[in-house]
Amino acid sequence: MREILELKQLPALDSLSVDRDHYYRQVLDGYYDFPREMKDKTVRRAKLYMPSHSVYNQPTVYLLIPDKKDPGEFLVESGWKQAADENHLFLIILEPENGTWKSPEDEIPYIDEVRRVAGNKPCFSMFPPRTYGAGYEKGAEILSAYAMKNPQNWSGLLLAGAKGLSIEKEKELQALESPEPGIFVSQVQMPVWIVEPSLGVWDAGHSGENETHDAKRLADYFRRSNHCTDVETKGACETVTAGGLESRMFLPAMGGSEGEDWCAPVILTEADWNQCLNADFCTAVYQRLWKGTCRYNGNRVGALRHDGDIYERGFKRFTEKFPGGYCKDGSDYYCREWYVYLPESAEGKGAVPAVFLFHGAGGSGDEIGDRSGWARLAKEKGFLLVCPSASNENIVRFFRNVTSNHMFRSRWNTANPKPDYPSDMVFLDHLYPWIMEHYHVDRSRVYACGQSSGGMMTWACAAYRSDYFAAAAPVSAKDVNKMEEPLPFIKGSKVPIIASMGTEDKIFPGAFSTQEARDLIDYFADLYDLDKRWSDYTFMKGGKSCTWKEGLFANYVFKNNQGFPMLRMIEADTKTHAIWPSECRMIWEEWFSKFTKDPDTKTLYYEGQEVR
Repeated sequence: MREILELKQLPALDSLSVDRDHYYRQVLDGYYDFPREMKDKTVRRAKLYMPSHSVYNQPTVYLLIPDKKDPGEFLVESGWKQAADENHLFLIILEPENGTWKSPEDEIPYIDEVRRVAGNKPCFSMFPPRTYGAGYEKGAEILSAYAMKNPQNWSGLLLAGAKGLSIEKEKELQALESPEPGIFVSQVQMPVWIVEPSLGVWDAGHSGENETHDAKRLADYFRRSNHCTDVETKGACETVTAGGLESRMFLPAMGGSEGEDWCAPVILTEADWNQCLNADFCTAVYQRLWKGTCRYNGNRVGALRHDGDIYERGFKRFTEKFPGGYCKDGSDYYCREWYVYLPESAEGKGAVPAVFLFHGAGGSGDEIGDRSGWARLAKEKGFLLVCPSASNENIVRFFRNVTSNHMFRSRWNTANPKPDYPSDMVFLDHLYPWIMEHYHVDRSRVYACGQSSGGMMTWACAAYRSDYFAAAAPVSAKDVNKMEEPLPFIKGSKVPIIASMGTEDKIFPGAFSTQEARDLIDYFADLYDLDKRWSDYTFMKGGKSCTWKEGLFANYVFKNNQGFPMLRMIEADTKTHAIWPSECRMIWEEWFSKFTKDPDTKTLYYEGQEVR
């Protein structure tokens, strides 16, 4: 007997409570109605499915169902419900109005609205870089048309029953510029699995009907975008069997950059879309095509990278109950989590350096290593990577016309603890000695880095816990706390700081030209008696007054009386609210590797010379 899902209504967001014993568990689970009011005041329906015992920031699949299908019934029939349960996936089910999809152009506002609201974490915590789409029959045509015009929104697609791509549409896409100037949407790679019965016809040399040509044209379009083998021939490919269907997987050529991999295969299945409605096929799509492939912020179309499963690479997850700092007797415990990566390259080396890496708001410890590029760097350089997860505040928020709750959006609390909101400085006070006890760390080479909210946490490490770290690198941040009144800074040992902002950052605009940036820079410049102050430079002017500019990076350096750099502010052209792997390499090679701090005396050294 086929499973029947109970459709539930989302609860009031102020009725939710935090489970301190399962602090990072998704508090809602099951099948929910997710209606959206459109700009014209009409209401379009959508559905959510969240498996039980899910945690935050799981991969999210947008499911565009066929015409005349009940969303709950198709969720079960297609196999996606079972695949979601087994692989811990969040599902957002988009459904046609009155049972029939309109034209792709007419459906754009509906898809945009659901994506906008879901991206602001209204009742669950999705992680946008792990966003995938699966469309069936007419739903596949809608998804295909939308995704090809907006490839920056997706990390992978399943198009089951998409009829193809016309010559006119192909020319339109080839002439359509992406949000990033100079890049056309047809040049943006995206992993895709296409299921269509006429896909194999061109291999036999048949001319076929227009529909056949369109199917081949769609496959060729993605093979070109994805740097796959020569599309004029069958090319080198692998055979994939999924759900009883045999498919061909075309792999991308070797290439890419430090910030982006060529990692988008094209898989073709010559079958009717009805033949792939089973959990084995859905799981294969996720496991073979999508898993471990993410589109990260960087520029306006994002950067696609494939790192695979973190646990298969050696990451370990730890949990322990730590006090939140509000109750003096330590009774306000929370079960906190952190992830540690000791790469094989670090084993057998004795004491190794360690980098504490803090994720941004809405992120988590299991994603920041790959998103930033620090995990690859740790493997290359042989150091320990520590990635804790931030705290969750149970408070309703209204942001970008979306009502949500901060408990779905972890962020670092560098201010005082509250009855239900722990201090992350107190968390760090317990985590730091735990790491030193359980790993063979070179205590003279412990560093802090973070992005966005994690960048604020990194500034806080320098301001409040300077004795822990030999150097700090906040990225996409120019304050210690934007949500609460900052605590007074603590004067401790010296912490040299390299900080980076993007000139195209719309979350924290103005890079280092703003008052909060001035306050931080001048505080540390005064504290360390440096040669310059904020007013000695003019920021956000293309680097006209910088110390030097190399490529996209304008560097503003502040030195002590020995000529040692103690502050280095970097403004990165074209960068949005993001952290680039190239920045992390620069931070390690040009900053962290230069500084050590005696763990007992707290004396700082620059390239072996004492910093006075």
